[in-house]
Amino acid sequence: MMRANHRGTGEEPYRVNPFSFTNLSLRTRLLIAMGMVFVPLLAVALGSGVFLQHAAGQFNRLTEQPVYKLQTTSRLQNRIRSTHALVENYAATPQAALRDRFVAEARAVENDFVEILAKPFLGPREYTLLADARQEWKDSLVLAELVLVPNPSRSALSRFDQRVRHVLSSLDQIYSASYDEISAQRAQIDKAENRFLLIIGAAVGLGLIGAVAGVLWLARSVLIPLREFEKGLSHFANDNLSYRLDLHNDNELGRLARDFNNMAERLMEHKIRLEELSSRDGLTGLYNRREFEDRLREEVQRARRYGKPLSVMLLDIDHFKNINDRYGHQAGDEALIAVADLIRLSARPMDAVCRYGGEELAVILPETDENGAGVVAERIRAAIADSLTTTSEGNEIQLTVSIGFATFPQDGDTGPGLVKAADQALYAAKQGGRNLVRSH
Repeated sequence: MMRANHRGTGEEPYRVNPFSFTNLSLRTRLLIAMGMVFVPLLAVALGSGVFLQHAAGQFNRLTEQPVYKLQTTSRLQNRIRSTHALVENYAATPQAALRDRFVAEARAVENDFVEILAKPFLGPREYTLLADARQEWKDSLVLAELVLVPNPSRSALSRFDQRVRHVLSSLDQIYSASYDEISAQRAQIDKAENRFLLIIGAAVGLGLIGAVAGVLWLARSVLIPLREFEKGLSHFANDNLSYRLDLHNDNELGRLARDFNNMAERLMEHKIRLEELSSRDGLTGLYNRREFEDRLREEVQRARRYGKPLSVMLLDIDHFKNINDRYGHQAGDEALIAVADLIRLSARPMDAVCRYGGEELAVILPETDENGAGVVAERIRAAIADSLTTTSEGNEIQLTVSIGFATFPQDGDTGPGLVKAADQALYAAKQGGRNLVRSH
């Protein structure tokens, strides 16, 4: 091997720096550039999977307890109402069978109180309300015993009614508190979503920096998917959870896009589930009264803005109390569900069918004048009158409804005004013999 001789030249020999970036091979540079782009994205892809699993578990933990409280409180209220009805029925017609059913229902109510009070997740205020309601219920049972005798005490019945109302009022407060808890936890989910968006945004930023520092073809292969992520983030920032990333790459970005889309799908399902819980009636599945009032207010504003007609229909099941008295409250619930299903089938897709309260139902008819509302009302009345409802115990019940409706703006130019006018028409239908349709 020959060695160069630099003696006497006054120059230092040229030394190769093995750590100089300019001396790295193209393959090594490409690997470094790819690492600069994909390493942070891979980290986020893995982190997103962990986050999604954690978020799903957290959501289930957050919603399980308030949903349980909503369901058990509603069940307890229904049983108390059923027990209350048995006492009233006994006062009207003393029967030993009614007293026996009362004893069984009262025992079930007490078991429900014990079950709920044993749960560790009740807040101090909820626990106090529930404990007070239980004590109030026990006091009411003492009064009930004065009614459930051969000669029922009317004064005891009146005081029993007042006690039961106090119990139901306390349970209503617990129900409202549980609903507010669900709303608050929904806000926590929104915060978790924003945190995840920040993580994705950071990953996108790192990917962009790596793409700029990398070779052109690598930058192009990264920038196009990143634009799609940016578009998705914009939609998410505007609360549009229905948007999905259109990326089908079989690489880190593709997997991240699938995780992103899966997260969006889960958030959408959770959001819809919470909205359904807050807007639907638990027995019939129809919109509840709160949703009815919100939709009616929106429809009145729309009708006033565009000069369109709007009709509101109120329906009442004829002789519903007789059904409860003769066949029991379970049969009454089944009859109410059957009527709700028939109304849904007879109404139009754009109509909003709601449970207004008790055995009273309501239908909002957008862009429908008096004649059109009359046609829909008669179709609903006839469909119910022509049907025969069979209960779970095999009893066949012939149901009919009385219907009253009012039209905007001639019968009322506000939501409450329309409801009042429709209620007056409903009263006229019932006074006219029931199983009738009347307009205001």
